Formats: sequence, C-alpha cells, structure tokens
Amino acid sequence: MEEAEWLAGGAFDAPAGTARTAGVWHPSDADVRMVTRGAVTAVVAGACRGSDTEIACVAGAVARGQFEDIRALGGSYWMAVHDPDARRTVVAGDLAEGRGLFTARTGRGPVWATGAGLLAAQLGRGPDLELLTARVVLGSAEHWPQRSVWTGIERVPGGHALVLQDGTARTVDIRPRPDGRTLGEGAGDVGAALWAAAQGYARAAGPRVSADLSGGLDSSTVVIAAAAVSQIVAVTYGGPLADGTDTDLARRVAQYVGAEHHISSGGSTTAHFSRWPTALPHAPVLPVSSYPLDADYLPPARGVAAVHLTGHGGDVVLESSTAAWTALAQDGQTRRARAAVTALARRVNTGPGPLWRAVKTAARGRPYEMSRAAEAVATGHTFRDGLRVWTWCPVGGAVKWLTPYGRQVLAAMLDDSGRTIGEVNAGEWDDWSALRYNGSAMRDSAPLFAEHGPRQVSPFLDNEVVTACLRIGAGERRRPDVYKPLLGLARPDLPHWLTSRQSKGHFTPLLYEGLRARRQELREVIDASVLVSGGLIDAAAVHTALDAATAGVGRPPLPALEAFFITSWWLARTMDPLAVPGGLR
Repeated sequence: MEEAEWLAGGAFDAPAGTARTAGVWHPSDADVRMVTRGAVTAVVAGACRGSDTEIACVAGAVARGQFEDIRALGGSYWMAVHDPDARRTVVAGDLAEGRGLFTARTGRGPVWATGAGLLAAQLGRGPDLELLTARVVLGSAEHWPQRSVWTGIERVPGGHALVLQDGTARTVDIRPRPDGRTLGEGAGDVGAALWAAAQGYARAAGPRVSADLSGGLDSSTVVIAAAAVSQIVAVTYGGPLADGTDTDLARRVAQYVGAEHHISSGGSTTAHFSRWPTALPHAPVLPVSSYPLDADYLPPARGVAAVHLTGHGGDVVLESSTAAWTALAQDGQTRRARAAVTALARRVNTGPGPLWRAVKTAARGRPYEMSRAAEAVATGHTFRDGLRVWTWCPVGGAVKWLTPYGRQVLAAMLDDSGRTIGEVNAGEWDDWSALRYNGSAMRDSAPLFAEHGPRQVSPFLDNEVVTACLRIGAGERRRPDVYKPLLGLARPDLPHWLTSRQSKGHFTPLLYEGLRARRQELREVIDASVLVSGGLIDAAAVHTALDAATAGVGRPPLPALEAFFITSWWLARTMDPLAVPGGLR
C-alpha cells in the first residue's frame, strides 16, 4: 500500500484535491484502507501488515475501550477507529512517532492531522521559538511532550492515542510496558519480530530492495534479514572522512549476503553544511547538516524500490542508556546499579565515586532534578555537564548562549515540566524519549530524502519490534560490559564476527570539516537567526563557540552548535521559503 501524505479529521477545512473516507480527510489519490464490521469503521494508512480481518478485530476491541489494541498490528501505520454508537473516534500513529499525530482546539471543536505544519497553515500559527530554543540549548524537547514546533499545535506523543468524543479531545497512554521478562526470555520474540518487519518490507518492495549498510550492527542486521527474501542493493558512505572499520565491515556484510554494494567516494565536499537542501523538512533535523553526505552515497538507491531499508532506531530498542542504572537505584536495586557504575569507571579509567554520586542524585527523582536544572539555566551555569552517566536534564555550555530573557523563559519551562509531569521511571523515560526522537526524525526528514530518491523505513521502529524490545526493562537491556547484548541472543544465527563488535564509528570529523570550511557563511547565519532577533540567544556567544570549534580550542558544545545552525536555517526557510541564510548554496 502506498503511504498517504496526510490524514486529518475533526473540524478540519480540507484543501482542494482531497477525499473523505469514513470521516477522515486525505489526498484524493492516497491509498487508504477502510474496514467495517457492524457500526464500527477503521481507516488505516501506512505500512500495516494486518489483514482486513485482523483490522476489524482490532477496531472492535478499540470500540470496547481497549485503546492499546490500536497499535497491536505489525508495521508502522495510522489508524482511526470510529464508533457512531459511542460518538467516539480514536486515532493513533505508530509507537515510535514515525507516523506523527497532532491536534489543536478551534472554535468549532478539536481538529487533528498527521502533520503539524498542515494544522499550522490552516490555523495561521507560527513556529514555537521558545521550544526550538530549548531543543538547541538542552538537546531535547521531550520535557514538553505535548508541544510541537508550532505554537498552539499540540503533539500526540508516540505511544499515545487521541480520543475524540462529544466535542472534546484527550490523549491516552497505550505504551507497552516492561513485564519482568529477562533478556533470555524476551530475546526470541525480539528476533522473530525484527525478521518479520525487515522481511515484510523487503517482500513488499519486490525482487530488489535498497538498504543502508553503514557497517554498524543495526544496518548490517537489517541487510542480512532482508537478503533472505530479496536481492539487496546496499549503499555505504566511504572515502577519507569515513570510519575505516565501518567501511571494512560493510564490505564483509555485503559479501556475506551477496549484495550489490556501492561505496561512495566521500571527501571534503561531503562535509556537513557544504550546501543546504532544496526541500524543507517538517522540523529542524540533523539530515539538514549532513545533506551533502546523504547526496553522496544514496544515488545508487534511487529507483530500486518503493522503500529503502535502514537501521535507524536500533540503538534505542536493542539497548537502554545508562538511565537504566538510575532506574535500578530508583527501584532499590543499588547493588546492581553500583556494580554497573564501577564497571564503567574501570573501562574509562576514572574513579567510580563521582559517577555513583551522580546516579544516586538522579535517583532522587525527576521533579528534584528538573528544579536543579531550572536553577542552573536561570543563573547561566552548567549542570551535570561532561559526566559519563545519564541525567534527567544536562545543562551544558550552550546555556551561556541564552540572553537573560532566554534564561528566564527556559528556566520557567523546566520548572513547569518538573511539576506537571511528576515522578517517572528513569529507564522508561529515556527509552521513550529516545524512541520518539528517532521516529520523529525519520518523519520530519522525509522531504529531504525524497530529494535523494529513497523513502526510508526502519524495521527497528515498527510496532512489533518496539513492543518486543520494550517489554524487556531498561535494566535488563543495558549491560556494563556488553554492547547490545540483546541482538546476539535474539538472532543467534547472525555471524559472531558481527555481533561481537563493541563500537560504531561517527561523523564528527565531517562536522568539524564543514564548520571550518563554511565558517564565514555560518557567521552570517548566526547574525540573521530568528532566535537571535527574537531575543532568546546572544549572537556573540554563538560566534565565540563557532570560533572555538573551528580553531580546535576547548570543548565547545558541538551538538548545540549544529542544532543552532539547522534550526536557524529552518526558521528562515519557514518564514521565507526562498531564503538561503548566509548565502550558502
């Protein structure tokens, strides 16, 4: 089934060229499925591997109030279930938020759509500069899970459904939860789900399918799974700035499955920020800066199949972050938590004391830590910056970029988040924050990859894989001395030379190269930034960070610097579609 560009409902004013199926608006040429049993109707779009009979069963369960069943089928899809007897419609995207869902209140009642920008255009809403600033400075917007990048457009977080009834709209939690199973007990379900997802995409694509093959565990696993049912056209970023170990492993995997393998030439012209995209993503995303890299290695995948397989999200579902150790301490399992911290300290050649104190402090709970983070932002001081263990809200060097007004705004946002969300389990919080980040990044990047040709999909982010992995608690999926321990247990048929790898390369050299090469143009981006003219960020402080990064001096906050340039470019293009800040081409 072809993916619908968008779905919408409620008090939505449908533009020209649209159709309506059981109360759901969509493009007239979109392929949507409508399944009816009795009075209940389900409308489905996206990659749903359930049969019509299975969809009807799910719709009946949802109509009976079992809202969590709406995400029970394999794949990544949207579903809207309408029950006229209850005067209720339940809508959900996928668990990972790759199929997003957004809502807003209007004078005629609630409205919902699968694209935030679609609602923003209809309602005349502008970008949420405060949230975008928080994303740059703090590295995440998950502390405000119902705010989108558009003012007044609410996000339905991944793992939640929207329930519309009697002129009101509310969200309900439909996430799968850890059920106490161990790695060994859950591994079989994970392996079966991952193979079903990867091979489901490959079979639907036809005799040939293209795939990323970076040389990491995740993309390699997807290629091996899909190669059992389809001929693979694998693409790898190569050249002098690529990680040589990754490239070598990619070659070995391609030979192992007999893939048609293309390795790009890479080089300095593929460095980050070498040129801006022509298309505009749905929100600021990292593939804006890596656009030249993607343009270098993806061309052989163009036109191979309707979808392009990737390993995105594998890091999140196969393994938890060190938030797992905070979660163990929260649950009173201090011996396990302390042993893990000690093992980490030994591996990085440092004393365990400071790391263990940080874990114990974080275990005091999210409201306490958010209050401390708010105080740090208000005073312009770093908080938990540079530690090798997870914390609720690290406040790094980018906090010094904020104006007094910006510090006041972000401090108030953090304080409010700490009070309204309350206590949560650290492992689950970080698992879902990271999952939604990965899913929404794929969603928001889609226009960029449409320029390159392939429509990216990731089996790791499909509902059945997410559910199977996150049924296993964070403390089980994170082991101090083993990299992604779940993968080898889930698929013992994978070659040991693959699953025994303990690391993955990165693209930091490409970022440094791009910052140095485009320094002058990026300085112009700083001065033209809407975040600067909006009074939230001080241009001089960002200039100082850019100068330090290009000179190799100190430890400038590179992720925040990259996010600032991406966000500033996106805002300029959003407010003036023809704008190209800083003269970059």
